[in-house]
Amino acid sequence: MQNNPVNTDLPLFCPREGCVCYQSYENKITKDGLYTTASDSVPRQMLYCHGGEHRFSETGYSELFGKHGSFKEYEQAAKLSTYGLSADATADVLGRDVRTVVQWQLALGGKGQQLHLFLCLNIGISILSLQTDELWSYLKNKSRQLWVFIALESETKFWISFESGSRTLCTANRLVNRLKKSGKWGDDHILKVTTALSNLK
Repeated sequence: MQNNPVNTDLPLFCPREGCVCYQSYENKITKDGLYTTASDSVPRQMLYCHGGEHRFSETGYSELFGKHGSFKEYEQAAKLSTYGLSADATADVLGRDVRTVVQWQLALGGKGQQLHLFLCLNIGISILSLQTDELWSYLKNKSRQLWVFIALESETKFWISFESGSRTLCTANRLVNRLKKSGKWGDDHILKVTTALSNLK
């Protein structure tokens, strides 16, 4: 018996925050021509949002727009970062200025967050309870602590959101604000939150 491959293609969605169809997978998005940039010979796709009646580039409304790099370089920078290479090492491998690579890394992180938000809002997971926790590491030496506050769906351990910073109430509040944007909460959706966070400054 031959197994059919799983379809992992995601529907296109509008990334323009001011659009009435922002992040909606029910909205119709169609291709609307190609264009090229001075930094990339590979044509880029223009798209049309039917619900909001506007055009946008495939890198439009993201921090990758106007970063003067090619898709190949973006992909390489992302892979090298996941392998643990520093911005300096990545810049050396790609033959680019380190400041340019840092801009790409920040933009790629923002693009990843945008995709994650879309998944949280539209994947259809039924979130009944959240587990929040904290962990810490350090930068260069142990006197420079960095805390990461995380929120997971309790049953599946599906990652919902995180915030990094000092171990303060301010960082915890930023996590809560992110959570508010990551789901369709309402009076008919009672959410149970368990946490080990305590003694925050």
